[in-house]
Amino acid sequence: MPPEIMQLLAGGSIVTILAVCGGSLISLAVTVVLTIVLIRVIRKAMGQDRNIVENGIPASAKILSVRETGVMLNDQPQVEFLLEVHPPSGMPYETQAKAVVSLVQIPQFQPGAEVAVKIHPTDQSKVAFVS
Repeated sequence: MPPEIMQLLAGGSIVTILAVCGGSLISLAVTVVLTIVLIRVIRKAMGQDRNIVENGIPASAKILSVRETGVMLNDQPQVEFLLEVHPPSGMPYETQAKAVVSLVQIPQFQPGAEVAVKIHPTDQSKVAFVS
């Protein structure tokens, strides 16, 4: 082949390699950013529950409904509950709560079940399950 054609092919190969590598690097960067955001969201949610468990008001709740959220954490499903909370003083009320439930514990978290919860000291709509 003439040297001019070899130069064109070599230049095209470099452009192709740069395009493929650049696309891979962009894809990697997007994946890393999304992973970091997801980890922060999960940590924030877990931190709120931990705070409620440590400082909350003990109460009982009746599970009215259960719904999958589609989120899995360590192969365990996150579940959204509609609860009827029975505070130690005051009238029962309804609120929603999310929790990651172990697959072996799912039978314990069905509609009609009574569960122990703690209520946020200043916002009664926030509750956390107590194990």
